[in-house]
Amino acid sequence: MTVTAINPAHPCSEASEIEPLTLAMNMEQDRRELQLLLLADDQTTTLLLNHCLTQLENGVDISEIVSDKIIVQGEDFVQVNLSQTLHLLLDNAVARSSLVNLHFLSNFLIEISGRCLSLPSEDFVFRGYQQKLGRSAKALQASRQKMITNNTGLAAFVAHKHKTTVLSFDDLLQEGVIGLIKAVDRFDPYRGFQFSTYAIPWIKQAISRLIVKQEKIVRLPVALAERSCAVFEAMRKAYQQTERWPSVEQLKALCDLSVDEIKTIRNYYQATHSLDAVRETQEDEGQTLMARMKQQQFALPMDELIAGNLNQYIDNVVATLPEKEAAILNMRFGLKNHTETTLQVVADQLQVSRERVRQIQNEALKKLKNQFGCDLVLFLEPNDSY
Repeated sequence: MTVTAINPAHPCSEASEIEPLTLAMNMEQDRRELQLLLLADDQTTTLLLNHCLTQLENGVDISEIVSDKIIVQGEDFVQVNLSQTLHLLLDNAVARSSLVNLHFLSNFLIEISGRCLSLPSEDFVFRGYQQKLGRSAKALQASRQKMITNNTGLAAFVAHKHKTTVLSFDDLLQEGVIGLIKAVDRFDPYRGFQFSTYAIPWIKQAISRLIVKQEKIVRLPVALAERSCAVFEAMRKAYQQTERWPSVEQLKALCDLSVDEIKTIRNYYQATHSLDAVRETQEDEGQTLMARMKQQQFALPMDELIAGNLNQYIDNVVATLPEKEAAILNMRFGLKNHTETTLQVVADQLQVSRERVRQIQNEALKKLKNQFGCDLVLFLEPNDSY
């Protein structure tokens, strides 16, 4: 059964492995034919070796070129390092026969074929060779593309299981397809393994490395981050069984990791939030996290300074009023003991009517506003009215 649509909820079934294996065998046959064609001519073989040297000098890993280590057999030859090996192969035509046993990656062979096809030549025989090389490269490109397209659902399945709040499914799928392509280029269908069994670790590695790179500003080493899945899986199973999170010692017994590594992984993957992020919920009213987290138990130093200056200034301006007006304001607004009282309580203490207390209060406030209003404006909050 051909996988024609991306279904992230279900992986490829065992029956569907028959066609990927057939496609992989056809692709491997096309790859071998193209490799043998490239190695059949000294000029193209020299171009292949020179390009290998250029790639290595530019920092490209050898695993991006071949899926096996280069081994050159010879009675008087000692392999020192890869660069010296390639230089020896350039000078020794006999030793080049060992290149036939290597598994050059399909994408590398296609790239070399393109370079060979661009070589100018007046030789009729070599032009015929180039035409044959072009047909072989197109056949490999077509079978490789079909192999990738028919297994995209496998990348979608793995990406669905690694969904995060930071990265979208499309980003994970795109990175998963990159891992799938690496698996397609390296898969050997004659070793008896199903393609999905071989490809899933490559897809998981690509996706997990993307998550490590993008999810945190300070990154864990990739090797440690990839082992974090085992820690979280052990935590999940322990919580399902006991309904409580396991201790570090329990995790150590469940995972092949040290206590320090478990603590590093557990602390590293705690949720992080931006202090400047604005939440548009009804409860938060568009405030930033910093504004909502402002502690209320202790006053800020600046707030204490402003409040102290304000209290001192109010005491001074109220003291300029007549004794009766000052007493009414002190009792009404709790300027002395921070306890406000009603008009009726003040009226009972001064043995006057409630209306008379209100009149005296308004007259006193009007005096303060006229005499000290400009100075008191400095103590108002931005949204307060004057």
